[in-house]
Amino acid sequence: DYYAKASSSIGLWVSEEKILQKVFVDRQASLLEIGCGCGRISFGLSQLGYENLLGIDFSRKMIKNAREIGRMLDLGISFQVADATELPFSDNLFDGAVFGFNGLMQIPRKDKRRAALSEAFRVIRSGSFFVFTSHEREMRKWKKFWKQERDRWRKGKESKDLFEYGDRYEQTKLGKLFIHVPAKNEVVADLKSVGFKLEADVLRSQVALEPESVREFSDECRFWVVRKP
Repeated sequence: DYYAKASSSIGLWVSEEKILQKVFVDRQASLLEIGCGCGRISFGLSQLGYENLLGIDFSRKMIKNAREIGRMLDLGISFQVADATELPFSDNLFDGAVFGFNGLMQIPRKDKRRAALSEAFRVIRSGSFFVFTSHEREMRKWKKFWKQERDRWRKGKESKDLFEYGDRYEQTKLGKLFIHVPAKNEVVADLKSVGFKLEADVLRSQVALEPESVREFSDECRFWVVRKP
């Protein structure tokens, strides 16, 4: 329900609109939205004139909601249930892909996140772009928290429901939310291991001043724009 509300009341962030339109110039390009939730980014792209969109998510309820919202908005976007770490598509099928709202980092375990990166690499064509976002451990506001967390891991006193340093469960009004918060060099290493070429990375706040509704929905994050050589 939370993501469905975001699809209708928040839509594309100003920063997303700027970056995605600059990266994906061709409105006829076939684009895959991975971890689409209830379709927020796909709907926004469709309203900007993109015509060949497919949204996937691991959650059947999310996809059901996305389809219902799509019918209500009369937007011809396809949605299907799929696992980001095992995409059911042939190689070199799409002209680009997006994994928005820090979704990649909601996948537990480094090997699974790398698998998702590998799958995104596999299904897009050579020369195509993949855009995603992540939080960042080096951000000043979290410096004290991560220092204390590192000390806990070194002493073996970390929470036993975490898999690796950088994992955390954030308490929200709707319950606990798992997310991995990477260091910047960690993301760069993962991209290199998969074969992606890093074209640009920039903090959201450097791209646009988002309205309050967006800042309440998601705090600061980094955009990553990478290309399959």
